[in-house]
Amino acid sequence: MYFRLAFKNVKRSIKDYLIYIMTLTACISLFYAFLSITSRYYKPDIGAEFNLEVLGDGMLLVILLITMLLIFLVQYVNRFMIRNQQKEFAVQSIMGMERSTIASLFFIETLVMGLFSLLLGIVLGVVFSQFITAMLLQIFQKPFVFSFMLFPDTVFLTVSFFCACFAIVGLFQIRTIRKIKIIDMLHADRKNEVFSTTHKWVEKVLKVNFILFFLMGIYSIRTLTYYLTDEFQTAIQIWVLISIVIPFVMVGLGIAEKKIRKSCSHVKYLLMVGFVGFAEMVTVSLLPVWKMYFALPMDKGAFNLYLAFIIWCLIFLVSVFFVVFSEGLLVLKNRSLRVKYKEENLFFFGQILSKLGSNTLSMTLICLTLTLSISLFLLTPFLVEWAQGFLDKRVVYDIQIDSDYTAAENVKLLPETDYVFLDSFFEDKHITLKDDCIFSTYFLKASDLHEQGAITAISLSDYNNLMKMFGYEEVSLAENEFSTQWLSITPKNTMETFKTQHARIATDNGELMLSASEPKTEELGEVLYSGQNVVLILPDLQCDKLTVANSYRYIMTESPLSYADAEQLTDYFHEYIPMDGQEVYSVTTKTIERNDTSALIFIVQTGLIYSAIILFVICFTILSLQQLSDSGKYRYRFQVLRNMGVEENHIRRLVLKQLGIWFGVPVMVALLISSAFILFLFIGFSIQIRTYIGAWKLLQQVGTILIILFALLICYFTSTWILFRKSISQG
Repeated sequence: MYFRLAFKNVKRSIKDYLIYIMTLTACISLFYAFLSITSRYYKPDIGAEFNLEVLGDGMLLVILLITMLLIFLVQYVNRFMIRNQQKEFAVQSIMGMERSTIASLFFIETLVMGLFSLLLGIVLGVVFSQFITAMLLQIFQKPFVFSFMLFPDTVFLTVSFFCACFAIVGLFQIRTIRKIKIIDMLHADRKNEVFSTTHKWVEKVLKVNFILFFLMGIYSIRTLTYYLTDEFQTAIQIWVLISIVIPFVMVGLGIAEKKIRKSCSHVKYLLMVGFVGFAEMVTVSLLPVWKMYFALPMDKGAFNLYLAFIIWCLIFLVSVFFVVFSEGLLVLKNRSLRVKYKEENLFFFGQILSKLGSNTLSMTLICLTLTLSISLFLLTPFLVEWAQGFLDKRVVYDIQIDSDYTAAENVKLLPETDYVFLDSFFEDKHITLKDDCIFSTYFLKASDLHEQGAITAISLSDYNNLMKMFGYEEVSLAENEFSTQWLSITPKNTMETFKTQHARIATDNGELMLSASEPKTEELGEVLYSGQNVVLILPDLQCDKLTVANSYRYIMTESPLSYADAEQLTDYFHEYIPMDGQEVYSVTTKTIERNDTSALIFIVQTGLIYSAIILFVICFTILSLQQLSDSGKYRYRFQVLRNMGVEENHIRRLVLKQLGIWFGVPVMVALLISSAFILFLFIGFSIQIRTYIGAWKLLQQVGTILIILFALLICYFTSTWILFRKSISQG
C-alpha cells in the first residue's frame, strides 16, 4: 500500500519535480559522457601512432573529484523538496502515520525520480559522448564519424555512483523529516523572510580588505620602487606611483570610516571604497601588459602575488556591489515616490527586498561561482589552442635528437657524436627517412661554455639544410656577416634592441657585422635556441675554429612512427647512451610528444568544461529553487493582488521582472567580469594568441561557448518561470 501511495505521489507531483529531474538528468548525462572516454570498450580510430591508455586514470580521477560537488547539489534539491511538502507531511502525521514511514515514502518518491533521471541521463549521455569523442579526435587531428555505443562498465560506474549519492542523501533526508515539528510543517508556507539590511558579513570583508591593502602597499613600496629609476619609461614610473598610493588611500578610508559615515550614508561609503578597489584592480591588471611590451623584469613570486591580489579585488568588488544594489533599491523605494507607486512597483520592491536584504551573501557567492564558471569556459579554448599551437611549433620534426651542454658536470668531456648508431634501428624497423640533418651549434668564444645562458650559433650550410626540410627560402651571407634566427614569439622591440647592441660581434675566429637582411622567425623547433630567443647564423668558414656547444640530428620520416616504434626508439637510444643521472642527451619523437601532450590537453580541456558546466548547473539550480520556494510562501500575496483587481498579464509581468532580477543581475555581473577577463587575455597575451592560436579562431570558440551558456540559462529561466506561475496560480 505504501509503495502505491508513493507512486501516486510521484504521478501527482511530477511537474513540481521538473527542476529536480532536469538538474539530475543534466548531471548524469554529463557524467556518463565524460566518463565514457575511460571505458575499456572505448576504441576510437586514431591510428597506430596514438595510445589512449594514458587518458584512463587521469580522466577518471578528474571526473570523480569534480562530480563530488553533485552530492551537495542533490542534498540541496532534496531539502527544497522537503520544505515544499512539509504541509503534506504534517497532514500525514496528524492522520497517524509514523515519521519513519513518512520519511521512507518521501525517500521512495525521490528515488523513483532519481532512477527516472538516471535512465534518461544515460540515454542522453550516449548522445553527448559523441561530442566528447569529437573533441578528442579534434585534439588528435583525426576525422569524426557518429557511432552510438553503450559502454557496460561506464553504465555500471554511473549507476553505482549516483545510487550511492541517492542513498547518502536519503539517510540525511530521513533524519531531517524526523526532526521537524508538526506545527512547523503546518505553517512552513506562511513564514516570511526576516527583512534585514545589516549585512554584517560585508563588515568582516571590509576589515580583511583594509588589512590586505595595507600589506600590499608595504609590499609595493619594497618591490616597485626599483622601477622609479631613469632606466624605465615614464609610463611605468607613473604606474608604480599609482600602485603604491592607491592601497594607502584604501587604508585611509578604513581608518576614517566612522567620521566618513557620520557625514554620508553607508551606500556612499561603500561606493567610495568600491571605486578605490576598482582603481587598484585596473592598475594591477596592467602588470602583464608592462611585462609583455616593455620587458618589465619581475620575479615569478611577485608577479603571482599581484595576480592573486587582482582576484581578491574582484571578490571584494562583487561583495560591495550586491550590498550597494540591495541598499540602493531600498533608497530608490523610499525616496522616489513616483517610482514607488507606479503600477505594482510597491509590491515588486517588497518581493525583491524581502529576500535580497538577507540574501546578499548567497547572491555574492552565486555571482562569484558563475564568474568562475564562465571564466573556465572562456579559458578553455585559450589554453587548449595555445597548448596545441605550442606543441606544433615545439615539435616540428618526426625524430629530434640533441645534447645539452648545460646539463653536463664537465662540458669539456662532452663527446661529439653524429648519432649514426640509430641507423641500424631504422633498418630493422623498416623506417624510411625522408630528410635527415646532422649538425652542431657553436660557442662564439670558448669561454662561453662556462656560462649557462650563452648565445650559440649555427653554420650557414646547416641552417639552409633545415630551411630546405620545410620548404623555406635559403639565406646567403658575406664572409664577414652574420644573421639571426629568432623564436617566433619574440617581441619586435627585443629584436630591435639586439640589433642596436650587437651590430658587431667578436668570436674566436674574428669579428662579424650584422647583415642588413631581415631577421628570420621561421619555425625550426625550440631546442635549437639553447634557452635563448635567438641563434646566430655564421658563415661555414667562421665556424671551423669555434668550440662545439650542442650536437643535433633532426629527422623527417616518410610515414608517421607508430607509438610502439617510438617507445622502442627511445629505449634503444638510452641503452646506447646511458644518462648516468644527467640528462645530457635526449631523443624526442613527434608521435610520443603529440600523444602524451594531446592526452594531457584533453584531460585539462574536459576537466575545465565539466567543472564549468557543473558549477553553472549548481548556480542556476539554487537560483531556481530559491524562487520556487518563495512562490509557495507568497502565493497569498499574488492572490491579494488578484482580489484588488490586478490583471493576469500584470501579474505575469511582475513574475518576469522578479525572476529577471534574480537571474539577470548575477549573470550580467558575471558576464561583465568575464568579458574584462577575456579582454585582459587578448591584451596581455596578444603575441601568444597571434602566434599559437589566431584571434578570429579564438573569438569563434568563445562565441560557441557563450551560446551554450545562454542555452542553459534559457532552459532554467523558462522552467522556473513556468513552475513559478503554476505555483501562484488560482486554485
